[in-house]
Amino acid sequence: MAYTLACKDSGTNCPYVARGETEEEVLQDGAKHVKEVHGYTDEQINDPKFLEESRKLIRKT
Repeated sequence: MAYTLACKDSGTNCPYVARGETEEEVLQDGAKHVKEVHGYTDEQINDPKFLEESRKLIRKT
């Protein structure tokens, strides 16, 4: 089973979809994307509220 996290589900106009075999892989892929494309910092990405909200958007595929 795989997991996805669509950037657009967070309210942005971005077609990127993070993918992984585990939720942790999806979060790592998503973190790389938001740092490179959306300019997020490590501090923002590691914020507990951001992580909680991100986990809610993960879907099983």
